[in-house]
Amino acid sequence: MKKKPKSAATGMTAAECARRIGLTVRALRVYERAGLLKPLRSAKGWRVYGPADVERLNIVTALKDFGLTLAQIRKAFGAAPPALAAVLDMQLKTWAARRIAADRAIALIQAATVRLHTRANLTIEELCELTRSTEMTNIQAVMREMINQHITPEQEREWLTYWAQRGPGESLVSEEARAMFRRVAQEYLELMKSGAAPDSDAVQAVTERSTRAWLDSDMRQRQLEQLEWNPEVTRAWAALGGKLLARSVVPEDPAEADRLMDFMQAARAASRTVKVLMPVVQEAFRLSAAGVKPGAPEARKLAAKYAEICQAEGFGEPRMAARWIVEFTPLPEAGKIGWKYLAQI
Repeated sequence: MKKKPKSAATGMTAAECARRIGLTVRALRVYERAGLLKPLRSAKGWRVYGPADVERLNIVTALKDFGLTLAQIRKAFGAAPPALAAVLDMQLKTWAARRIAADRAIALIQAATVRLHTRANLTIEELCELTRSTEMTNIQAVMREMINQHITPEQEREWLTYWAQRGPGESLVSEEARAMFRRVAQEYLELMKSGAAPDSDAVQAVTERSTRAWLDSDMRQRQLEQLEWNPEVTRAWAALGGKLLARSVVPEDPAEADRLMDFMQAARAASRTVKVLMPVVQEAFRLSAAGVKPGAPEARKLAAKYAEICQAEGFGEPRMAARWIVEFTPLPEAGKIGWKYLAQI
């Protein structure tokens, strides 16, 4: 059965559309001039807005709320607008997080106010809850400040455009994974404060658990996909990720957060994973420095050894693992050369 063509007879006038949606007629004209709307015309030449136009308006207003300009929204539309479901999913997550935080804070403040009006002292637990609620607000403010410092407005808009074009429910890191990595960072912080060495058994147990969770996720593949999409924006957000994680557990002390980042990096450098791979990387550096071609027998032998380790340790596809390390891991020059060589053989 053929799809019926869109009919101007079933649509709304500009004034009716503006009134029902909550915009102005002028805004509709602005969006049309920007190439974001293409309403049909009635027999008398009046603009007529149908369901497809309203869907586009929903997407336009949502992306404007995320900070995109009309030019950037037009670029995000490309040949077709982003799926409404994906945009609505982004809106839902944003507003749900705000509502949960606001409802929780309101309930705590109301309960505290009632107790104070009855001249009852707040318990230690109630005071702690109020403090934690304030801390979460502070963390959000710190995150916003760090994004403003390290990410340009253009990079942030490009990032939001990228996610608006993804399928509903997609995200680089799930909420469960975010919570897990924050718990791991908190464990690192407590161990650091206790004086534990990065290579101690306690610290390495946390490192092993964190590494395993990272390897079991698809975050490496996603970041490499994003690198193909926009290297500059991807690298900027990737560089900020570790800083955001550290500040999420030490929001009030930037210096302490920097020490925590150094501690976590030292723990990873002392990990079993690095010890297993180090001889392979060193041999790759030697072959590269000697000018041995990736297809040479020595290189193929090393590639087989590396692939065997990747399979045994669950590192994933060998070249993908090497590419991700080259692109997203801070390395000394010799290490970077070795990993680049492994990504080629």
